[in-house]
Amino acid sequence: MVNLKEQSIEKLTKLDFKCTCGYRHTVSIDNIRIGSGVLQELPEILGQYKGKKLLVVADKNTFKVAGQQVIDLLSNEFVFNIFIYQDDHLVADANSLGTFLMELDDDISLILTIGSGTLNDITRYVSARTKIPYAIVTTAPSMDGYTSIVSPLIRNGIKTTFNGVYPVAIVGDTQIMKDAPMHMLHAGLGDVLGKYTGLADWRMSKIMGLEADEPYCDNISNLVEDAVKKCVDAAPKLSSRDEDTIQAIMEGLILSGLCIGLADHSRPASGSEHQISHYIEMIFLQENISSKWLHGNKVGVATLATLHAYDYLFNKDIKEIRKSASYKEFDKDRWIKRIERCFGQMADEIFQLKEKDLLLEVEEREKRMDLIESKWEEIKERCYVNLPSADQLMELLKDVGAIYSPKELGVDRELFRDSLIVAKEIRKRYGIMQLLDDLGMLEEAVDYIVDKYY
Repeated sequence: MVNLKEQSIEKLTKLDFKCTCGYRHTVSIDNIRIGSGVLQELPEILGQYKGKKLLVVADKNTFKVAGQQVIDLLSNEFVFNIFIYQDDHLVADANSLGTFLMELDDDISLILTIGSGTLNDITRYVSARTKIPYAIVTTAPSMDGYTSIVSPLIRNGIKTTFNGVYPVAIVGDTQIMKDAPMHMLHAGLGDVLGKYTGLADWRMSKIMGLEADEPYCDNISNLVEDAVKKCVDAAPKLSSRDEDTIQAIMEGLILSGLCIGLADHSRPASGSEHQISHYIEMIFLQENISSKWLHGNKVGVATLATLHAYDYLFNKDIKEIRKSASYKEFDKDRWIKRIERCFGQMADEIFQLKEKDLLLEVEEREKRMDLIESKWEEIKERCYVNLPSADQLMELLKDVGAIYSPKELGVDRELFRDSLIVAKEIRKRYGIMQLLDDLGMLEEAVDYIVDKYY
């Protein structure tokens, strides 16, 4: 049995083993270099592609940051085309994918992308579909998706996760990343903080026997916890753009992303907090609301809200909840109307995804209540007791100058309330918001949370 905690990042990229959880875990990335000045090693890292044709991809901002350095390093020994997105606000959707595909000549052997979240997501999907490998020069430690095997893309207005591939190489030069806009540095921290509640939700689904096709693994969960601790311990120096801190946070993000690959699904890195963020992003996209705030900034805010939800529920007595009988009724007509209002033209997709899982009959809800009550202490012990409080994480975000309120995101009270209630419908995943709904307590918990911010 491989001890994941004892593996370096470099060794984690070559894992293939049968785990005690019963599943085989594999990761295959040729090269990860994180550190000061590592961009200079790019020609060596891409050595097998010398004399072959590359497509260098960036947007107008990331090209300014590192594009010329990359071109200068490659010019002597590599053949390449250059494609630069000119969008002011690039979105990972059908338009950006189509534009990318039109730039791909038949003789391209490697895609080399310069950027972070959105560019990486787009490139990973294109790489998976075209079978052309890709490498990434990272420009910010803003998210954990560099080592992920999934790409969240916008399809029909809904953020949907698609299977992707690993990059063959990740080059993260802290000399470059430390100069990223501060809100991008904060986004990386926010994305990491979301693992607290994401892991709690994942464990909850295991305890409840509702993992679906996303099986739980203690070894992976423990590795993510280590990644989170590494980032949180380094966070106080983030505001000074300290290179060692940038490296620690980037390595934590890389570890977290690798765990998505090890698990073969995104549960180790994503729970209720990510669904809330995804819903807000979806509404912003629908309403053409432009914002500088990244996914990770929103995840940081949503993590605080999710922690409030945990606090609200697990300070209650399960016997009193049962006695109240709030769990017995489910108003399907009201649910349908809310889905139609909150998702608009995408409502049919939500109905197809979730309608058959609704617990409509009293007998079904009684059975779910029996299950919850029988697992209550275990859920509380394994999912809640060791969570930081919302106040603790809020202070951490404040101390580094990061945003912590939905109002700072430009989210009004109604949208925030909607996001807390309906975001769970985006995926078939069991977590704290679905648990509250099963207990008939979701709306009262949401009102409690919303009142803390508005």
